[in-house]
Amino acid sequence: MLSRSTLTALLLCTFLAGLTEATSLKLKKGDHVVWIGNTFAERMQYFGEIESRLHACYPDHNLVVRNLAWSADTVILRPRPKDFGDLHHYLNESKADVILASYGFNETWDYGGEEGIDRFGADLAAFLKELQTNNYNGTSAPKIVLYSPLACEGTTVPDSLERNRLLLLYTKTMQRVAGSLGIPCVDLFSASQKMYQQDKETSHTINGIHLTAEGYVKLAPAILTDRLFAPLPDEVPLDAIRTEVLEKNDTFFDWYRTVNSFYIHGDRKNPYGTVNFPLERKKLLQMTSVRDQRIWKASRGEELPAKIDDSSTVKIPATVPGKRGGTSPALTPDQERAKFEIAEGFQVELFASEQEFPELRNPVSINFDGAGRLWVATMPSYPHALPGTKVNDQILILEDTDQDGRADKRTVFAENLYLPLGFEFGKDGIYVSQEPNLVFLKDTDGDSKADQETILLHGFGSEDCHHAIHNFVWGPDGGLYMQESVFHNTQVETIHGPRRSKDNAIYRFDPRTHRLEIVSRLPPGGNPWGYAINRWGEHLYVARHNNASLINQPGSGNVANARYGNPDNRNCGQEFISSRHWPDEFQGKVFSNQYKNFQGVLLHDWTEKGTTYDHKRLGKVFEANNKACIPVDLQLGPDGALYVADWYNPVLGHMQYSLRDERRDSSKGRIWRVTWKDRPLDKPAKIIGATVEELLDLLKAYEDRTRYRARRALWDLPDKILRPALKEWVNSLDASDPDHAHHMTEALWLHQQRGWINAELFERVSTHPDYHARAAAAHLLRHWSEGLPGANSHFIRLVNDEHPKVRLETVVSSTWADPAIAVVVLEQVNDHPQDNYLKFAINNARKALGPALENHPMTISSEKLATLPLSQSVLKALIRRPKLDPKLRQKALAHLTEEGHETKDQVLVNIIKELDREERLSLEDWLAVLDSTKFSSENILSPLFKSKKAMVRQAAFAAQLRFCHFRHIPLDPDALRSIARINSDELKDAYLDPAQKALSVPGEVQKAALFCLGHIPGNDAKIFNILAKHLLKPDLSAAAAEAILMRPQETWPTEAATTLLNEHLPTLEKTPVERRGSVPFKLGSELLTNIADARKVPGATARIRSLQLVPVKITTVPDQLRFDQSSIRVPANAPVELRLDNPDSIQHNLVLCAPGSLEKVGLAVDKTLADPKAIDRDWIPDLPEVLHATPMANPHEEVVLRFQTPKEPGSYPFLCTVPGHWRIMKGTMIVGEPKEPSTSSSKGKKHILILTGEPEYGTRASLSELGKKLEKDHQLKITHLELDRGANPHRFPELAKYLPGTDLLILSLRFVNLEEPQYKALDQHLNQRPFIAVRTTTHLFDFPRDSKLATENRAFPTRHFGTPYRGHHGHDSSQINYVMAAKHPVMTGVEPRFWTPDFHYAVNPLSINCTPLMIGQGLNGQQRATFKEVSGHNHAMVLSKKDQDRLSGSPHPTIWTIENKRDRRALVTTIGARKSFEDPNVQRLYLNSVLWCLGLTIPSPK
Repeated sequence: MLSRSTLTALLLCTFLAGLTEATSLKLKKGDHVVWIGNTFAERMQYFGEIESRLHACYPDHNLVVRNLAWSADTVILRPRPKDFGDLHHYLNESKADVILASYGFNETWDYGGEEGIDRFGADLAAFLKELQTNNYNGTSAPKIVLYSPLACEGTTVPDSLERNRLLLLYTKTMQRVAGSLGIPCVDLFSASQKMYQQDKETSHTINGIHLTAEGYVKLAPAILTDRLFAPLPDEVPLDAIRTEVLEKNDTFFDWYRTVNSFYIHGDRKNPYGTVNFPLERKKLLQMTSVRDQRIWKASRGEELPAKIDDSSTVKIPATVPGKRGGTSPALTPDQERAKFEIAEGFQVELFASEQEFPELRNPVSINFDGAGRLWVATMPSYPHALPGTKVNDQILILEDTDQDGRADKRTVFAENLYLPLGFEFGKDGIYVSQEPNLVFLKDTDGDSKADQETILLHGFGSEDCHHAIHNFVWGPDGGLYMQESVFHNTQVETIHGPRRSKDNAIYRFDPRTHRLEIVSRLPPGGNPWGYAINRWGEHLYVARHNNASLINQPGSGNVANARYGNPDNRNCGQEFISSRHWPDEFQGKVFSNQYKNFQGVLLHDWTEKGTTYDHKRLGKVFEANNKACIPVDLQLGPDGALYVADWYNPVLGHMQYSLRDERRDSSKGRIWRVTWKDRPLDKPAKIIGATVEELLDLLKAYEDRTRYRARRALWDLPDKILRPALKEWVNSLDASDPDHAHHMTEALWLHQQRGWINAELFERVSTHPDYHARAAAAHLLRHWSEGLPGANSHFIRLVNDEHPKVRLETVVSSTWADPAIAVVVLEQVNDHPQDNYLKFAINNARKALGPALENHPMTISSEKLATLPLSQSVLKALIRRPKLDPKLRQKALAHLTEEGHETKDQVLVNIIKELDREERLSLEDWLAVLDSTKFSSENILSPLFKSKKAMVRQAAFAAQLRFCHFRHIPLDPDALRSIARINSDELKDAYLDPAQKALSVPGEVQKAALFCLGHIPGNDAKIFNILAKHLLKPDLSAAAAEAILMRPQETWPTEAATTLLNEHLPTLEKTPVERRGSVPFKLGSELLTNIADARKVPGATARIRSLQLVPVKITTVPDQLRFDQSSIRVPANAPVELRLDNPDSIQHNLVLCAPGSLEKVGLAVDKTLADPKAIDRDWIPDLPEVLHATPMANPHEEVVLRFQTPKEPGSYPFLCTVPGHWRIMKGTMIVGEPKEPSTSSSKGKKHILILTGEPEYGTRASLSELGKKLEKDHQLKITHLELDRGANPHRFPELAKYLPGTDLLILSLRFVNLEEPQYKALDQHLNQRPFIAVRTTTHLFDFPRDSKLATENRAFPTRHFGTPYRGHHGHDSSQINYVMAAKHPVMTGVEPRFWTPDFHYAVNPLSINCTPLMIGQGLNGQQRATFKEVSGHNHAMVLSKKDQDRLSGSPHPTIWTIENKRDRRALVTTIGARKSFEDPNVQRLYLNSVLWCLGLTIPSPK
């Protein structure tokens, strides 16, 4: 075999061509060389070949090489985790002298191929120019080398000839652009093509695009071409250098791409990251420098000590004392088992533990192989490897060789892994999670030890290490499904194009085609964990820790009707019961682990219902009465027993406990074995060594897991063996077998796994009498839509299937197909009834299809719809779309009558029946048509009386009465309430006698009679007295009050009304505060207030008002563990209604405490963690300091607390008592009558002082104009002081004169070196008085580095404004603005979304005291953005398609308030460029902000 150096020499001539004209880089000693770009560059750090050669070429240069590349990066799209920092930030950190940039591959997809090549060229030029204009090393611009993409190898890449054509076009564009900027461009496309052609027998890539280690070696002469770099010397110690390079790369990667970055950079940085990471991060950089020095020595051939000396790096204690409560004792397995509460019939025994197998440490995932061996992934490195500690997570194989129910043999399949959250078997190896990568570990020699590693996919999220890809499950279709949880940003470069996801996802990876798909996503905050697939291929997973769901949606989870008995479950693993070892009544049920608040295994029931399932918890299997027992995975073994992986750790928590908490225990782990007493175990099926015929017959097995493992074995067989055997097996299936449908479906899935499209088999399965088979075929159709003959006709047939589950699967599959057929599918599915989940699927499908539906009759504007010919689709839209012009309804009705054989009234009734059955929103509109339609016969209306909807029945009664089809109005609730649909006073009079008679019939008839009396004209005194009499009856009070309020006030008899006031007011006053939100109280209050005001009864109005609830609303901030307000104000001794809105994905509550007791109550909450019953009382301590508490608010739920505020004014703390929350999630309720903001000018005009000192954005003129308008329209006194940068740039003239008497300070400053006395004056003023900080004021100061105030450059805006400035999106940009708090007074009259020419500012995360009112996001370019017409303030799809493509970066707050000081309102906004003030929304915002800060009334918009 040729040596690497010889091979390099032989290949050198291949790569001399392909470089744009350029001179040598002439690297200098100490240069920092940085790789950026896509997976080509990222991947090389795992092999070290290229960097080793670079150091060998420059042995005396002491080069510092860093790799900042990221999978799927492009020249304009480089998404990063929250607050991670952009590419330029890390180029600055790396002090880059030389940048080696690899781009162009992902762009061929992102830019739309040849169509977008000009845009790509322009964006590439702008990107390179931006790199050239930065002095990342502090002194000079970087040298840049641009690398083109590789060519595709072989035919693995879909349509590889066309892809290569595009890659060549993009390569030529890169050469052209680079040449124009004097940047060398290396043509790797041509070089790689030559390499493939010269050695066609060798695979140089793993998938057609990503090089193997040997591929990098062979391409090295082109990458480090002699035209740019020094030649590689002979006889260099490449292996020794490579060893050191790999060690350095691992260390730097742990700093740059560290796991748990959400706790380092993101929203959980405070308080967890600040406790855990600063020293670790510093040490990693120091360790990287130590390894740089070893590389330099190795490059010069110097001897190196075997052990790396890190003694010069920062010292960090190995452990720290634990402060946080809630830990549990570590027990031996026997002690633990003795504490288990085991349900009757179950038996729980230990299968394996750390006592027999010390390597069994923190098991996280388990799987049985075809030989019946239990494979276990261990994860003692969790939650984070400490710097300098070599990780050694492992994959173990446990065997029970003597069949006694205990493991007695252990094999280490793989070691030195890091956080292997999930794994599954492949051919001769396993797929395993190695965040941020998906890795395949192969056993090439059959010794049960991995000896080959292949990184298959790069770029999965790792922001929260236990949320990375996990729960690996094979679908019956041959796809490997993986879950990813909340906080994560993923972008993976694949041969099918880049795949990007944010926050959470469920992925499907097909090893045969290398296709990665995002099959499901939950809304932000989704946290899927736990995965199981039933016998028909339906996917059950845990969506948000504690809510089980069913995947059958495009882009979102279809949440099943789950109702748990335990309000705060944390599921972790699920398994369908399909084993004859278990009782018959258990079959089809689900075993589920829970690891928090309940430690153990539960039994759940899933009952099929329409398109989804109803869920209920049946009971527990076993419960561990020790929180150290943490069940995290479970699986039925080949013997039918349930095996449960027990993580086992006294610390149940992630970063809530210090990384170095001395109580963390990574030395233990258990596997429990659960069986049913007195029932025989299953006989394990023979899989290893079975023939193809035997394996196919195992697909008929009753046990799901037997079929699962048999499928896995069948997938490994070659085509020539499986294909004929499968054909024979299908032909032999017995159609009379009760499981025939399932056997056929198994055969169809095998065809799908192999990519064998079988039209005949699909036809048989998709038309089978069993709807489960038809639904499975409809699901498969998404993958065969392009190759299956007659696919469109199958879509049409299946979307009209009689079963809703088949229709739902067809709708979802259509979103993966040609949009033309998807539009037809969505149109035709509307001809059938829809339950909530099918409606949900249809809505998601519409979102997924987007532009394809823009011109559909169901989505176009009503004006455009009115102009279209009356085709079938237009008629359906006129019938089904709500809120259309009534003339359009009549137009459709007339057309249908003319075209059909029924009368107009018959057609109308049929339309209403259909809309009623389909639960259409347009039903109410058509009932309005019914109200104006004359009926020829009462029999025509009879079907409507059978409706389940009261409004339909009432409309039918009204129609019969209107056209004299009633002799007597029946004493029926709907008949009596139908009066509301009658316009004739004469007809209303006919209701009087029946209504009076109905008052004697208790229940709903009596309430309907009162309602009816409220609508009858005349007979005022008589009816008022009847209603007043019933008002005093508790069960009829609300109905009577509502009826009186319906009648004109001027008809209320004076004396009777006054008597009613005097009689009923004492009843209201006796109503407890907690019941004052009831309908009877509200209606009674409204009625008595009207009487008191009209009759001017002394003191009555004040008495009623004193009873009314003061409304207070607090909202949780999703994913941030905080309330949206840090303080609320309420009067003393007043009734309050506090609403806690929880849009978060986890539970929260609000507990109000006595003054000064926050710490005491919070610490008591920590102590409740040791009490398993604490959950029953929402972890609220039994302390006298706890005054009031809301109910626990589930995700996306609002709860209400009504209470009387304390009599004593003061500051009353509140907090959330969910474990781990209270230290962040807290605030203050300020009790006492709110005062008007105190000012020195309270007797005269309010005084506003404007300070301007930024020359760039024109706020001097803008704020001056604002001041003049405020003086004119609102009689405010304005003083405007300007900083004269020419005369004295360090002080404002006369600041000491005007600042003390200022009611509101408006600042617009930028990078000012203010003299210290004025700085102190501003600091003191902002701490006490209202202010508005405008745009650049987030970076108002620029004190010199040697100044004692230098730290205030960032500390001052952080302290007063909640955040410092971080950067902006460039001058050639603008921004879109979205209202987030529409009900806040400052947002009065502001459009929910609008564009401004401001270039978008990025700020650091706001402090807890800030309440965001509006967010913005950057747009490339200064062109005005346009919006689609959508209702509400949801901004998911408001931008036009072309503007969506312009979006840049992440959203950031643009307006926020700060109300953490009593009597001080403050507001900060980054909107304020000169041209922005031309927008009426911006003018309104500034006006509202001023008035709100001053406590003045904000006028409603005209």
